[in-house]
Amino acid sequence: MNLTVRQEDILDSLISEYIRFAQPISSQYLEERYDFGVSPATIRNELQTLSERGYLAQPHTSAGRVPTDRGYRFFVDGVSKKEKLQASRKWEDVFEKEVTDALEFAAYAARALASESSGLAALYMENTSLFFKEGWEDMLQEPEFEEQESIRSFTKFLNDFEKNVATMSSQEGIQVFIGKENPFSKVTDFSIMIAECSFPGRGRGMVALLGPKRMEYPKNIHLLNAFSRIWKK
Repeated sequence: MNLTVRQEDILDSLISEYIRFAQPISSQYLEERYDFGVSPATIRNELQTLSERGYLAQPHTSAGRVPTDRGYRFFVDGVSKKEKLQASRKWEDVFEKEVTDALEFAAYAARALASESSGLAALYMENTSLFFKEGWEDMLQEPEFEEQESIRSFTKFLNDFEKNVATMSSQEGIQVFIGKENPFSKVTDFSIMIAECSFPGRGRGMVALLGPKRMEYPKNIHLLNAFSRIWKK
């Protein structure tokens, strides 16, 4: 059963706010911040319906709600459709850099992506099997990494990706894997976005952004689209 337009609006709004605050979002907060044109009781009922259908979870009985993997997938698919329509060039000037040395450029590109996304950027060059990683410090400031166990889990997640990146199948556009969708790791607490690109003098490669499932999907999809548009020329 498809979601109604109102349910889509409420779900998108809740996920956007959760990405922003990293706290369960209540019906009262949504009512105060957004005008859905319905009563508070209707908002509560819609949140309950979205929870029953697997898009949201409620960590505690009296708390607000958080997105599930299914909720994030719905959100990301919507962002991807809008990105294709808008074809924004907002971020492309970040990556417009004269290339004199491919390895120097790869390090620069990884740093730029990490800085703009506040996540961990990984860049892989197929011909040389080189793997660049940047952005640890900013990413570890996220509340998901307050526990040491989360850091250990992410380290394993990243290592699994590095071991398996060469086996990733070729695909046009941005690939986004959320939680259990990840094909290369049994660690299910994180998300990864991957785009193919071509590096001057170094051939085919991939660039990726990794982080908590609560990552800034709209901005990061813009970033990777901008990067891949430039480095497929």
